[in-house]
Amino acid sequence: MATRTLLAVLAHPDDESLGVGGTLAKYAAEGARVHLLTATRGERGRYGDRRPGDPGHPGPDRLGRIREAELRAAAAALGIEQVSVLDYEDGRLDRADPSQVVAEIAGHLQQVRPDVVITFGPDGAYGHPDHIAISQFTTAAVLAAASAGSGARHHA
Repeated sequence: MATRTLLAVLAHPDDESLGVGGTLAKYAAEGARVHLLTATRGERGRYGDRRPGDPGHPGPDRLGRIREAELRAAAAALGIEQVSVLDYEDGRLDRADPSQVVAEIAGHLQQVRPDVVITFGPDGAYGHPDHIAISQFTTAAVLAAASAGSGARHHA
């Protein structure tokens, strides 16, 4: 049987662990090629129990670097083969240019050519605007990538 490829498209560092980590680890352990695309670096989040602006919070730039490093460490522990991070603003993914985000995700889909794509459901798990946005963008990107791959645009 050919090796299967799975791509998870999520909004933030930690979504891979808190949401679908068990699924990603299971398929990686069974030999699937598992890829992860994360839309933001999570730079606007908490740092421990400190909110942005609190003393001891590292600030958005440093927190984004910290969370990306945590993401890569978690991905390695889960058996994820490749991690890609887009550079959209945490907490504002729903305000990003939809055509740009969809095109970037579709490009990853065309490069990775997954058999399975995992993202949030339409409700974003619990209504988080970034989770809802990545769900919508990913769904549109799957359709765009499938249309591009069908050869339809090669006809005169």
